[in-house]
Amino acid sequence: MAPATSIKGLADVPLRAALSARYQNTFAYPTIKDRCPVILCKVIDHLYRERNNIGRQLGEEAQEGLKSVVEELSKLRYEMQTNKPVTPLEETESDDDISVWNSYLVQQKERESNSCTWYTAPWLWVECYMYRRISQAVFSVPQLRSFDVFRSQKEEGMLSSLSAMRQLGEWWSRRLENLDVNKDQLEDWQTLLEVCLWGNKCDLSISAGSKMAASGDPVQGLKKLKSNILLDQGKEVWDCLQSRGGKNLTVDIVMDNSGFELFTDLCLADFLVSSKVADKVRMRIKDQPWFVSDTTPTDLNWSLAKLVEDVELSRLGRRWTEHFSSGTWSSVADPFWTFPHDFSQMKETDVTLYNTLGQADLVIFKGDLNYRKLVGDLNWETTVSFATALQVFRPAPILSLRTAKADVMVGLATGQAEEVTEKDPEWMVNGQWGVIQFADLPK
Repeated sequence: MAPATSIKGLADVPLRAALSARYQNTFAYPTIKDRCPVILCKVIDHLYRERNNIGRQLGEEAQEGLKSVVEELSKLRYEMQTNKPVTPLEETESDDDISVWNSYLVQQKERESNSCTWYTAPWLWVECYMYRRISQAVFSVPQLRSFDVFRSQKEEGMLSSLSAMRQLGEWWSRRLENLDVNKDQLEDWQTLLEVCLWGNKCDLSISAGSKMAASGDPVQGLKKLKSNILLDQGKEVWDCLQSRGGKNLTVDIVMDNSGFELFTDLCLADFLVSSKVADKVRMRIKDQPWFVSDTTPTDLNWSLAKLVEDVELSRLGRRWTEHFSSGTWSSVADPFWTFPHDFSQMKETDVTLYNTLGQADLVIFKGDLNYRKLVGDLNWETTVSFATALQVFRPAPILSLRTAKADVMVGLATGQAEEVTEKDPEWMVNGQWGVIQFADLPK
């Protein structure tokens, strides 16, 4: 894989074209060829190994229904590996998003002259489609509609990261005790932005579902990672928030992974309300299992309960539970986050959500998938501005905290991409480099 350049983006892809597995020198190709089939294989193996436990928990009909789920997932894996055409989702009365997905497929066929196969279609779309097909297979069995095929991996990921969470929790608890709302809080803001940025490294989809856990002291580790932040606009975001007066402010966080990353996000959200920077934080999460480790309502509730149970983290767990109970924090599982669309299409597809985001004083987008959707997953030259790459998606000031796990990047200085390539040829996809990127509303 050849990293993108300042002028041409990825050399083998037309400039500003959609990334796709048809281009074998891009990360899309090994994703569709290897990573996605491995994820499906692990889901199938998990269902087979856990069939008796699932039967005890959800009943014999659920256990019997697993056979059809495994058949559907095996069929999906075959379609992917043999480059079959992408097919419509099956119509049911209980899934409101199916017409959205199938209409999108029709549009893609028109755009691609009816050539919509796994290796020729846009990568962003077909990778999302795989997860929606997993949901379709599971949801087809009524007794399994509450079952998350990735739950055990997510829970193991959080429990194996408890040591790092306790160290971060201890640091944040000390900061809370000494918090003075009359003093400048820029230092804590910057620290938590960086903690949240690197918390995004714990992504189970990039590891094809293999175990990933945070370790060490997250705050102490920031110094070593500082030089791996390709663009840091945290101070600009802080100035933007300060300029808005500090009263009745709302910050939205469009969240990514559960586990350790979720914990870092909750620390940042606590800072926002405790420091009086914002009055409310709205957390936007997935409405169904997505990209292995993305946060769902069940994940959020389970995580809070585990924090309350943990001796060292119980105080924060209770504090954060109260934030939700009081309405200072809220969580919303917006359907749009599991649609196939990039965010430039939100205004047409879900104008209510677009307008709701427009009521926020800042929208923070976490992670690689959200970044790809923000910039359209196009082959941008790396020097194009973040604001330009957002295209028509400008509901509010936007902050992206993203470690790079896909070969798309914008907002860099001329020659910067080439310089990083000399240090690390895999910098665009290995999760070791990140950006704190900001776009204010047009003046």
